[in-house]
Amino acid sequence: MNTGIIDAVVLGELLGDVVNGVRAEAELDLYETLRRPAAQEVLELAGKMTDMALTRNPVKRFVRNLLLSLMNLNQLLKRRMALKLSGLSRAPLARLPAPSRVPGSIAPSKPAAKPALKLAA
Repeated sequence: MNTGIIDAVVLGELLGDVVNGVRAEAELDLYETLRRPAAQEVLELAGKMTDMALTRNPVKRFVRNLLLSLMNLNQLLKRRMALKLSGLSRAPLARLPAPSRVPGSIAPSKPAAKPALKLAA
């Protein structure tokens, strides 16, 4: 779910930048470049976890349980797994680079001043 929310934020930011003239339309390809590796990582992790959870071999179950118990004792490994499961380890794949300046592109105009907000009673 976290990955889907991040996908929406990145795509929304890109689309907003293109519509507002901050980025060239060709920069929409950044979305796939940034987010595909994150999606692949999520799918690989989900596959590995499913395989681990569904193993029927008693020896593999014993090894799995032993490794998880040992991992639970190591704070560094525990934190690393928590970041992986939450999607926070993929944060760099959600950062957009600065807009490129394409020769001949129109620079964004200065935004109009926002009207003052009026409070309604």
